[in-house]
Amino acid sequence: MNLVLLVGSFFVMLFLGIPIAFALCISSLLYLVIYCPTIPLIIVAQQMLKGVDSFTLLAIPFFVIAGALMQSGGISRRIVDFAKQLVGWLPGGLAIVDILASMIFAAMTGAGAATTAAVGGIMIPSMEEDGYDPGFASAVQAMGGIFGPIIPPSTLMVLYAVASGESVADMFLGGILPGLVLGGILIVVVVALCVKKGYGVKKKEEKGKFSLKALGKSFVDAIWAILAPVIILGGIYSGLFTPTEASAVCCFYCLIVGLFIYKETKWSDIPKLVYGGVKSAAGIMLIVAATQVFGWVITRVRIPQTIAAAFTASISSPTVFVFAVCLILLVAGCFIDAVPALLIFAPIFVPTAIAYNINLIYFGVIMVIVLCIGLATPPVGINLYVASSVGGQPVHKIIPHLPIPLLAIAVSTILLIMVPGIITVLPNLAA
Repeated sequence: MNLVLLVGSFFVMLFLGIPIAFALCISSLLYLVIYCPTIPLIIVAQQMLKGVDSFTLLAIPFFVIAGALMQSGGISRRIVDFAKQLVGWLPGGLAIVDILASMIFAAMTGAGAATTAAVGGIMIPSMEEDGYDPGFASAVQAMGGIFGPIIPPSTLMVLYAVASGESVADMFLGGILPGLVLGGILIVVVVALCVKKGYGVKKKEEKGKFSLKALGKSFVDAIWAILAPVIILGGIYSGLFTPTEASAVCCFYCLIVGLFIYKETKWSDIPKLVYGGVKSAAGIMLIVAATQVFGWVITRVRIPQTIAAAFTASISSPTVFVFAVCLILLVAGCFIDAVPALLIFAPIFVPTAIAYNINLIYFGVIMVIVLCIGLATPPVGINLYVASSVGGQPVHKIIPHLPIPLLAIAVSTILLIMVPGIITVLPNLAA
């Protein structure tokens, strides 16, 4: 009955529209008041503080601010220009540019909404001008935005590492190849759709031909932007600085590039950019604090142990267990944002994964990928609403274009589950 109260009250409040952080705290308080009256309620504040008292979590506000600095400093625009010269001349070229630019931007920010906004603000109007259906253009951008938390650095991977006790650097390494595989498959599928629908297939004389000179010029112009992920990831894996320090370096680097190299960031813009980044990060940290309380209570109720016993008693195959978790996360991701979903389910499923002797880096990357699918699915997919906003299209005109790209990502995820080496090879080499 205590389990019903805890979980049931949380979902009731969730469906009533109460913010997730408050729903988590209130359901935890209800449980403590009714079933643990001898426990002082100050434990709630102590657990919330414990949840955010982490040096690793400092990476989140820095990466969020870095994303805002990239957008204002002209970094995202130069990445898009370089991608246009590289692949824009191909059939469906602007759709490829959209996904490729999103993948490059993802390698700097680690956030899906930031990637969707920064790249979509440039690419969606460009695609419309080239004859693409506006709903399709917005759908492509919503899908491109899912790479924000998959390709490192990733805020979701930082949160998983904190929740599971794994290395942030190993999580980042584990996400590189899966991100490239998913991106490659999505590009192939989207190009096939463009050819079928007749998008971006103008005659060569209208589209322009590939120009090595123009590519070189755009590369030189974008070199400072492209160096950002090299500095971030190179610094982490060389041992020069920790992932948290890397996020601060990224933030400082983007500020210097925007102010003094591209000269598109104004000194007067900085307070507004920092405030916006801190405000976004504060929302994430509040959810982190609330899930710490909820996690402490569910551990006291022994939910992880109960689930582990139920799974291991009924499922003998670790692979079947991973598929079962993916199905649960796929459904949850449609109704809960990726950050709270990860923080809620990681403490529940990680002990079971340990019982199955599943590699936790592999398990974490799969969890992140599946939850990122939810970023582009209704009813709460944040990428959908960001793409709708920057593209000026209602959500109901974007959704019909999503099933095939989403299916492609789902099939790709099955490939990653069945071939764990794609995820674990780089962390193992670095060990």
